[in-house]
Amino acid sequence: MKKDNLKIYAKYFSQFIIAVAGALILVDFTINRHAYFHLEEIIGFPAVFGFVCFVLIVLVGKQLRKVIMRKENYYDK
Repeated sequence: MKKDNLKIYAKYFSQFIIAVAGALILVDFTINRHAYFHLEEIIGFPAVFGFVCFVLIVLVGKQLRKVIMRKENYYDK
């Protein structure tokens, strides 16, 4: 597969993801949630919560890498 084809597919895939996200935002205005906590009823809360969790996981992963990572010649003993 050529790089040009991958760029075209990436463009269409990005547009598809944006369209799905937009549709989900519109649906968020129409549904009535039955939440346990008031915070869950805020429009867009699941998206914001998911994004914040994603960012925290990435940041924790970066710090964990410093603890777990071995030197390049660790297994060459």
